[in-house]
Amino acid sequence: MTLQTLERKLKPLESPVKSQILKWLYLHLPPQPITNKRMQHAYSNAVSILMREIELGTIEQQAKHEIEKYLKTLVPFVEEYEKKEFPVESATPEDILRFLMQQNELSQYDLADDLGGQPVVSDILNDKRKLTREHIERLSKRFNISPASFYPFPQTSLTARVR
Repeated sequence: MTLQTLERKLKPLESPVKSQILKWLYLHLPPQPITNKRMQHAYSNAVSILMREIELGTIEQQAKHEIEKYLKTLVPFVEEYEKKEFPVESATPEDILRFLMQQNELSQYDLADDLGGQPVVSDILNDKRKLTREHIERLSKRFNISPASFYPFPQTSLTARVR
């Protein structure tokens, strides 16, 4: 079958897309399985830009509704690729502490006052002891982050944020 024959057969099924942005998106970034990092980068950036513009309210209501439908078809492809290529394991509160120490170039001695002494910090980092609620409260103030950052929670997906 030739392309012209296929177009002729599918023409009656064509859905009218009035939004110019939606036409552009379907033409340049059609929802499809992502096969490489370059594609993933482009689609992820598009999702970020569109979600930010929706949040800022810069898109008119009708276009917003159409873009949200577009995102609902596109985001699962981004998630599928990212789960396969960039698997993420959940972090324990102690893992988060290690990360924060590394990022802030801190030693065990730097946290000794916050956690009750250097031996306590050592035990926590060597998985011999768990962070307490009080430790977490002190650390969240020290690093200026939410205490929730130290508690394991189910990962939220892009799909959940689009809905």
